[in-house]
Amino acid sequence: MSCQSAVSPKGARKLHDADVVYLYDGSFEGFLCCVYESFVQHELPFAVWTPQRETATLYPVKEISTDPAIARRVFASFGKKLGAETEYLVSRDFLSGQEDKELLLLRFLHLAFALGPGTVKREGHPVVAPLYAIKKSLDWEVDKFQGFVRFEEHDGMLGAVIHPQNYILPLLRPHFCGRFPEEDFMIYDAVHQAVLLHEGHSTRLLELAAPLELPPPSAREQQFQALWTQFYRTLEIQARHNEKGRMTHCPKRFWADMVEMRSEL
Repeated sequence: MSCQSAVSPKGARKLHDADVVYLYDGSFEGFLCCVYESFVQHELPFAVWTPQRETATLYPVKEISTDPAIARRVFASFGKKLGAETEYLVSRDFLSGQEDKELLLLRFLHLAFALGPGTVKREGHPVVAPLYAIKKSLDWEVDKFQGFVRFEEHDGMLGAVIHPQNYILPLLRPHFCGRFPEEDFMIYDAVHQAVLLHEGHSTRLLELAAPLELPPPSAREQQFQALWTQFYRTLEIQARHNEKGRMTHCPKRFWADMVEMRSEL
């Protein structure tokens, strides 16, 4: 069966809930192959897992192989059949760290192919609304990290470590490449084991096989960090200290990666 027919509601059997778990490699291409399998079988799996989320289950596990050709055909059908807005929303929401994102996206895609490109605008629909909640969470975290990333200098390169809940490096890329176009820098996502590397006007996203440890800051860098921390503390008017407001604008989970906040943990 072609991918185009696999994602078309015309003549399709009725979608049913299946007592099966999809297991895929965690990549976006792999997820697109899960979409293909779901439409071919006219089934909505009980769960969709990656190897990192695999656990004991009474349901049979169906391993979904990643086929780049199938993935390209499925993704092309999003833009052709559902429009650029749906293509954008699905691609962006896949970056979420929410554990049931794949199942939410599958439900939405079945609905969208049944109802047409206008489905994405039905933000109040119980199947569509969770996707906008995911997008809101992603947008919030991206906005925070655009302000909270703290770089250290290491042999002429700026380096930063972050611990985001979502895989946001692709979304941070335009901001920091535009902010530091002439600088060599890297941002290491210690949660998702990935690096955004900008070097010599070239930018790459790298997935790492093992955790990365940055070297300790030089004496000169430590001096700058001490000055920055002193500057931060000097700015505050103690009589107007608002701990609740500070926690609202800068939640505590960000503090470990911010030199001026670490001492307060």
